[in-house]
Amino acid sequence: MKMGIKHRATAALALFSFNSLQVNAWGAGGHEITATIAQIYLHPSVLPQICALVYPYTPPKEPCHLAPIATWADRIRGLAQYRWAAPFHYVGGTSDWPPNKCVFGEDGWEGKDGVNVLGGIWNTTQWLKDGRPGAAEAVKFLIHFLGDLHQPLHMTARQRGGNDIKVHFHHRITNLHSVWDSRLLSNSILDTPHNYTRPLPSPRVEAALRGAIYDPLIRSIIWEGLLQAWKDDLEEWISCPTLDSRSGPSIENQQLPLGSSVSIAEHDARRWDDDFVCPYHWAKPTAALNCEITFPEELDWAPNSTDPHPAIELDTPRYAGKIRKRRILEKQLAQGGIRTAAVLNGLFANEDTKQTGFLYIPEV
Repeated sequence: MKMGIKHRATAALALFSFNSLQVNAWGAGGHEITATIAQIYLHPSVLPQICALVYPYTPPKEPCHLAPIATWADRIRGLAQYRWAAPFHYVGGTSDWPPNKCVFGEDGWEGKDGVNVLGGIWNTTQWLKDGRPGAAEAVKFLIHFLGDLHQPLHMTARQRGGNDIKVHFHHRITNLHSVWDSRLLSNSILDTPHNYTRPLPSPRVEAALRGAIYDPLIRSIIWEGLLQAWKDDLEEWISCPTLDSRSGPSIENQQLPLGSSVSIAEHDARRWDDDFVCPYHWAKPTAALNCEITFPEELDWAPNSTDPHPAIELDTPRYAGKIRKRRILEKQLAQGGIRTAAVLNGLFANEDTKQTGFLYIPEV
């Protein structure tokens, strides 16, 4: 199936896409795209179980999708009873200051001990593996946290993950975090080849789509990325280092409350990783992007100093164009979706098919 001929959307569509995606934490669009990709790679036995868990009173014939589940953890952030969960959406290494210095846990972590997205993924995974009460909330948090893990600015504490760094994008004042939450995604949606408005020859892919503005982008990621350019990388993406290759004791089998922390005295930076889920191992390349590309050299100033630069424009060939050319954003979304699918398959697939991290590849 040949895909080509790029097409810029109309001004009305551009305005709609920008306005519809300006939300918090990887953007609703980013989380929904990640979850939709995950749904495409789920074993057939998994989605019905998750939907029955999250929507116990939904009529059986009503379509169920992972995308709305993926944004729940952001929708409830303003509620008093969920304030404890706010720090679980991100993580920052002590002394990390991109682009000059990128460290990811070697010197410890910012914030309360163990209360970060790495701990959130570990805790919710263990919660579900143990079959404890509260599984519906645990799976909603897990799906969301796995999405957050692939947003580079959720992997640094510098100036609140870039929220305090003013920049321009498309001649509009914004901040660096918002650029990665939604602005770059809006550009990718607008730049998706027009051919992808048509269905792919895969019923499973099309069944996961909901008629959203980003559906063509998902088709592009699946067709050009996951089924072609990155198809040989999928096993590596979902793999975790073996126990023998990691230093420090494992914390497997500890009983952890959903919002609890873990003592770091006896564990190194990989204490949240095991053979089933390894958020630290998966997050390291994303954190490295902060020195490689997320923070341009114009934002290289010393900690605790006043911003010496005016808000620079980032919708340029040198910044946004480079990210688009290398398909960095699309690859992050794809990795998040693939890893989410592997974790959910391992947790929920029928016993006769269950294994540690596997994907159900769509046929085309």
